[in-house]
Amino acid sequence: MNPLNLERAFAQANFYGGKTITVVVGSAPGGLYDLWGRLFARTMGKYIPGNPTMLVQNLPGGGSIVAANYLYGIAKPDGLTIGMFQTHLYLEQMVGRPEVKFDVRRFN
Repeated sequence: MNPLNLERAFAQANFYGGKTITVVVGSAPGGLYDLWGRLFARTMGKYIPGNPTMLVQNLPGGGSIVAANYLYGIAKPDGLTIGMFQTHLYLEQMVGRPEVKFDVRRFN
């Protein structure tokens, strides 16, 4: 058994190496959530094995509902898409808004 557990790091490096991770931000460019998404994308790529490229995609609309619906129903569940939504998004599901096509409990 390897005490440093390097096998996992190499496996992840092989997966993420040369790939692009998309950070879907549920607000317009220039806002606070956009700033946080861009800061996350600029910083996080260095800490993921394989050093993938990080790209920010803004999908504003409905207080992040458009972005959450995209992430839940359209984006591939391949580990290459991350969502950054407004914090109140779970309330939209709780009150039963018909525009909500996602289940926030499924966002890990």
